[in-house]
Amino acid sequence: MNKARHVLLIEDNPGDVRLMHEMLKEMSGDEPWTVRVESTLATGITAAETNIFEIVLLDLTLPDGSALDTLVGFRAKIEHTPVIVLTGSHDQSLGIQAVQSGAQDYLIKGDIDPNLLLRSIVYAIERHHNNEALRRSEEAYRSLIDDVFDSSTISIFILNADFRIVWINETTEVYFGVNRQDILGQDKRVLAKETLECIFEEPRVYTENILHVYETDDYTSRFECHVLKDGNRAERWLEHWSQPIRSGIFAGGRIENYADISLHKHAKETLREVATFDERQRIARDLHDSVTQSIFSASLMAESALKQWVINPKKAKGLIEQVHQLTSASLSELRVLLLELRPQSMTQVKLTQLAKLLVDTMRSRRNMDIRMDLDEFPPLPENIHIAFYRMMQEMFNNTVKHSHASQMMLKLKMVDGGIRLSLEDNGEGFDVDSVAASSMGIAIMRERAAEIKAVLDVQSIVGKGTRINLFWTPVGDKRSDD
Repeated sequence: MNKARHVLLIEDNPGDVRLMHEMLKEMSGDEPWTVRVESTLATGITAAETNIFEIVLLDLTLPDGSALDTLVGFRAKIEHTPVIVLTGSHDQSLGIQAVQSGAQDYLIKGDIDPNLLLRSIVYAIERHHNNEALRRSEEAYRSLIDDVFDSSTISIFILNADFRIVWINETTEVYFGVNRQDILGQDKRVLAKETLECIFEEPRVYTENILHVYETDDYTSRFECHVLKDGNRAERWLEHWSQPIRSGIFAGGRIENYADISLHKHAKETLREVATFDERQRIARDLHDSVTQSIFSASLMAESALKQWVINPKKAKGLIEQVHQLTSASLSELRVLLLELRPQSMTQVKLTQLAKLLVDTMRSRRNMDIRMDLDEFPPLPENIHIAFYRMMQEMFNNTVKHSHASQMMLKLKMVDGGIRLSLEDNGEGFDVDSVAASSMGIAIMRERAAEIKAVLDVQSIVGKGTRINLFWTPVGDKRSDD
């Protein structure tokens, strides 16, 4: 025997009660409907509070309620049971207002028949279930934000598809010296130009970087920015990292993270000043903490996916795909890091394989079009082998950080008895004469080239991209031209 389905009918007109009984009986079929009748709003609320009903049929004209006030009064006490409003009025605007006030549907008494009533009840219950699922999803999302993000030591902005700020955590208020309520709802692009850029040592660079991220919808964009002390705002170094939001209530928006890397920066500067060994200098130049941030984000996504697994499998699948992408990128970076921590292992891997490993890491993090043209050649002296790897690494780092390129071409070729390494991009380019002298990246590359007695050539045209060549030969015949 099929289980009865329970209906609460709040109606004070005996004739209408009898009619609704007959229609519910006629449409029952294999699923009988059990109807409880209450004649006042007060007793109807009490019944709904103490019993479980699949649907409530609510007359808007009751002894203790009139028009929309009846619905509003009921909804104030009973939030999570679907309601169909019954009215004798043919005023369609009243029905629309009822739906806007929390009803799933409205029916005009004189127009109701069993088929219409059944269809309305089924649709109302289904809409209610969908709304409840969405509500629980939003609550879970808000809980994740409030319980995890708000206690994070990483500054977090959440933007919607229109780049408006929908949430920030307490750390953001501390790092940026802003008040949460003052910036919620603001366009982040406008806020960056008019307010936030003023707190940085290089305001224009910050704004250009953040707007470029928005324009390209880059998956994982990183750049550093130096916050200056002002009043209660402390000086600190921040690293920006962000990604698009692919699904959920803020799909099309972005989540931005700003990690405090002040200790890292200070440690790096200290190492540059006091280190006497090449290994310490290398760590100071090349150490990055992106793997930690990627794993942190992946863990949050995985936790959210677990919560969504039953109520929204599609969303859970999307989150798992993002976790896969982040962990794949982290794995590539860890492989590089392990090689860097053990230089003797690095020399046991072919230079072409190291090049491919670096390219795979860049592709997974930046989703860039990177092409390769690599020659195989006999093993190189250990110091040359490591130096070429470091140069490739520095070339990629500088190109990703400054060029805003979408395409790169890496070449490692045997030419005239020597080896030429080159990286060409289609980025913004720069004036070599004005930039080279002050560029830390170029200075590091020149230093590395000098250590192995190689020739470094940097060619760039504003608006047309950059090409960096390194040429080394064991016989001293150094050339940089093609």
